[in-house]
Amino acid sequence: MVRFEAHGAPGSSTLPAARVRRIIKEDKDIFACGSDSLYLITRATEFFIDSLVREGYEFSRLEKRKTVQYKDMVKAAQSIEQYDFLGDIIPPTVTLKKTADKSK
Repeated sequence: MVRFEAHGAPGSSTLPAARVRRIIKEDKDIFACGSDSLYLITRATEFFIDSLVREGYEFSRLEKRKTVQYKDMVKAAQSIEQYDFLGDIIPPTVTLKKTADKSK
């Protein structure tokens, strides 16, 4: 299980608020988003990213590597139930040979 720690000063975030606000405005169902809501969405996104990357790092450590690779993120998304919704977003890599075999 991943543990979360507070980063930075209270009331601040790592992700730029203007970019998060722009992403939120892309959703046609949301008409307005207050600054408190924007901050909570930004912090929740930071915690989600932190959690996913830490899980990916654990898979890289199992293979005795210090660098997180794409395949580690795929393993995290496939093997941890809370990331099941990422199956379409982070697909496993397919070799050229497997792709060529499928097309025959």
